[in-house]
Amino acid sequence: MIKNPMARDISSPIDQAATRTPFARLLRKLLVGFIASGIVMLAIFSFKSWEEENQDMRRNLAIQAGFAEKNSQAVFDNLGTSMEMLGIRLEKMDITDHSELARSILNEFQSSHPGILAMTLVSPNGVTLLSNQAAPGEVLPDFRRDAAYLRAFLFDLNNTYSYNIGRNQFGMGLNQWHFPFRHTVQDSHGDPLFVIQAAISADIAGFLWSDLPLYPESRVGLMRNDGYIQLLWPRPESEQVLNKPQTGALIQTLRANPGMISGAYEGKSSLDDTVRLGAFSHLPNANMSAFVSVSKKLIMIRWWEHNYPILLSFLVYLGVIGSIAFKLSVMERQHTHDLLAQSRKDPLTGLPNRIAIDEILAREIARNRRGQTHSAILYLDLDKFKDINDNLGHSSGDRLLERVAMRIRAILRVEDVLARLGGDEFLILLPNSNAEKSSLVAERLIEVFGKSFRVSDQDLLVSTSIGICVFPDNGDDSSTLLQNADAAMYEAKRQGRNRFVFYRGELGEKIRQRLQLQHDFLRALKLQEFFLHYQPLVDLSSGKIVGAEALVRWLDPQRGLRNPAEFIPFAEETGVILPLGEWVLNTACREAKSWADQGYDIHIAVNLSARQFQDPDLFSKISNALSEAELPPANLELEITESASMQDPEASILVMDKLKSIGIKISIDDFGTGYSSLAYLKRIPADTIKIDRSFVNGIQNDPDDLAIVRAILALGNSLEKRCLAEGIETAENFETLNNLGCHFGQGYWMSKPIPALEFSKLLKEDVRYLHQNPAQSLTA
Repeated sequence: MIKNPMARDISSPIDQAATRTPFARLLRKLLVGFIASGIVMLAIFSFKSWEEENQDMRRNLAIQAGFAEKNSQAVFDNLGTSMEMLGIRLEKMDITDHSELARSILNEFQSSHPGILAMTLVSPNGVTLLSNQAAPGEVLPDFRRDAAYLRAFLFDLNNTYSYNIGRNQFGMGLNQWHFPFRHTVQDSHGDPLFVIQAAISADIAGFLWSDLPLYPESRVGLMRNDGYIQLLWPRPESEQVLNKPQTGALIQTLRANPGMISGAYEGKSSLDDTVRLGAFSHLPNANMSAFVSVSKKLIMIRWWEHNYPILLSFLVYLGVIGSIAFKLSVMERQHTHDLLAQSRKDPLTGLPNRIAIDEILAREIARNRRGQTHSAILYLDLDKFKDINDNLGHSSGDRLLERVAMRIRAILRVEDVLARLGGDEFLILLPNSNAEKSSLVAERLIEVFGKSFRVSDQDLLVSTSIGICVFPDNGDDSSTLLQNADAAMYEAKRQGRNRFVFYRGELGEKIRQRLQLQHDFLRALKLQEFFLHYQPLVDLSSGKIVGAEALVRWLDPQRGLRNPAEFIPFAEETGVILPLGEWVLNTACREAKSWADQGYDIHIAVNLSARQFQDPDLFSKISNALSEAELPPANLELEITESASMQDPEASILVMDKLKSIGIKISIDDFGTGYSSLAYLKRIPADTIKIDRSFVNGIQNDPDDLAIVRAILALGNSLEKRCLAEGIETAENFETLNNLGCHFGQGYWMSKPIPALEFSKLLKEDVRYLHQNPAQSLTA
């Protein structure tokens, strides 16, 4: 490679000296280290000072927003209280016959409240009764012609707040921007008599906040929950600000964080496209939030003013290090903002999640308590959603959930809240709604679910089960309401799905019983309250005991012996069947080993539930149980229900093949009650088919049951599988089955399930069961 001939001239004297003397090299390292340390210190200083400036501004803005909220709320509450007193005064007089006196009272009220442009009395149906802006004898304005006004008026008429604040409007008898402030006067029965309506000038903002110690170019105002600006100061030049919904950072933050009472926001303003930092605080008695914001440029100016003496000393490095620090700061703030937003939002549907809905519910309950109003919650669960996930995949399931969320949202009001609780569960909050209104929404939901959803080029029909409860009738806190709505939803599923059910008291008792069962069950596992009984398995031709089925029993110290039909389905549903089943397997293997050591040639049969059969650790658990007990695998038989093995036939065959490979016996339990495919049945590596007791009980007097038993025995013989009949209750059952060629049997005619010691006694006595009578047993 040819070198640049000027390279020697470019090198510095220090570099040249460093190549010659150790001192020069040390000096260069010290200088580089000093410079690097200075840059690091400058970066740390710049970053910390910038963060402190932002935090300081946020704190100040939060204080100002809180002051604006309290000041605004106080003015509104004071005006509302005054209008209540005015209503009491007017109620005592006949305003129709004493219109001039009423006009005088309205004028007096207006003069004592700055910012009121006009006072009007309106009947419940929207007819103007009196306006102090119309001279006596003049035709009163009819505002009912404005449909939007009439809708808002009728909505406020039925609202339980002491006062209601409408959106800004222009005209309506006044030639300037104003908003209606309404109070409904009711009779002793709570029915509306008339409405007092004050037209409040939009210029009242200056009266409210002119004394606030604001930063230059600050902006203070009230933002309604529906996205419209109620008040803004300084007063905007464009009139569109007051009659157009906003889309800037503030309303985006409020909608992304429903239920947040106060907080900060940052981003572009929809008023002038400037990037601003602001804080907001929600008015507790009005559907709006006070906000104060400043330009981000102002924060930068203040930061520079506070730190420029130090920063100028390192101006050479400021351009590089300062910009990096600033960018990192912005990225971190944005990341924090995103994390906070994500923690309250469902990532799939963009709806509020459980964290957000808990806050919203708590706030709605507090509002209802103040106003003594009702709200309803609807708990939705998609019917058989798991089938869609299993058959079409989780991606299709996710797309379906997105479309479900959009369809539900489309039929709700603006003030209603839709949330996704997780999985296929949704929650709808209906403010100011009773049972009648919520039932209408539920009926509409059932109707819209009747139309198919287009997912992955397929039309899917999905129904929903809905549980409804109403505050305060069905609970006075969010936890109770959610629990009761969930119980009602499960009742809707129990009744057949695709319907809605209102919460009733007896559903709460079911929940209490279920929770008590869960508590008792976990205690029983911990304190070893479970034990095993063993029912003999008998060779029908010889009457000899060839095995035993292990059956779990529970002795509750408070409630005595509990029915397996009560706790086994619960354990299966909740998943606690896994630790219980593992205990049963280990205990049965140890007992079987003790009988094998005594020379008895028998096997032990253990039931596997559907949940156990799907356990990925099943094989290792069985292997460990056999190893710890030192029991030969041939002495263990696993009973698997027909329905469990058919949930995923291919996977079931693989599991059973693996178990068979080490010598374990397999039996198909409750055969004939499921929906087995013969194509799969012939491939299942089962040793035994167990004929369900429902067929055995009727073989003496029901030709159909006898025919079914014959068919199963014939099928077993053709597939070279042994057959065992369950539920042999009589000698006639025993004799008939033996004559039909059934290999084995079990039932109360031979022996009920008994403790291990009693079963050991039967083995020791070598009891043989004859078909004439179990009492006529033979012993060796």
